[in-house]
Amino acid sequence: MAIFIAVLDDDPADRKQAERLLSRERDERAKRGEVIYYDAYGSEDALLPFFMKYDMFLVDVTRTTRDGMMIAMDLKNRNAGGLIVLCYDKIDYRSKYGDEEGISFIQKPLWQKDYARLIDMAGSVHKNKPPKIELRGDRDTMYVTMDEILYATDGGYYSAVALSGNRSFHALTDLKTLSDSLDPGRFMMLSGRSLINMDHVVSVIGSGFKMADGAIIRFGLLEKRSVTKKYEIFARKKSVQKETMIPPSDA
Repeated sequence: MAIFIAVLDDDPADRKQAERLLSRERDERAKRGEVIYYDAYGSEDALLPFFMKYDMFLVDVTRTTRDGMMIAMDLKNRNAGGLIVLCYDKIDYRSKYGDEEGISFIQKPLWQKDYARLIDMAGSVHKNKPPKIELRGDRDTMYVTMDEILYATDGGYYSAVALSGNRSFHALTDLKTLSDSLDPGRFMMLSGRSLINMDHVVSVIGSGFKMADGAIIRFGLLEKRSVTKKYEIFARKKSVQKETMIPPSDA
């Protein structure tokens, strides 16, 4: 298991100290087979393109109009999957803003024992996070869960990926490679030109699947029998699973 930690601190000395102690903790845990990765950022803009991959954020920003709590709330609103910890010194975030669900506080300076405890907390977060799929583009990289992927279509040198929340992304990968990173029980390739998440199929219409966002993803006539049968089997299993999750009513 690999744990990913982001340090966002606009004080160069504090950032350097965090890197030094995290490096020491990383090397110590490597002896036990644990893998720790960390990245240090001096600004919010530098962190944001990569925030989805982290299991923990250690944040303290005091030199701009947007302080650490504002950035922490933005990360939370962006559905960052990692635990957000505000490390306070010059600004006592808890006194200034009060407690906020999903955000923890720790006072500076941080010592080696503090990082050991924080990494243990990050490990617990990592174990409970759904796996992320890395989508690399020309300039940006996204980390999404399988459930966020509705479908993908072949764009030549890229795959056009439709995501939940009316989002899309051009991933620099072919459909076959993308398909290999996904659950074959939920995703199905159509004619080698498109890939659908059967969880997001609304209905079968003629020679295509109507998706949750209204798009119609077409399949070839020669494969109609096989792909519709596969979807029907998936839909039946999904229906049975939902039924078993419904608690019996009181007689």
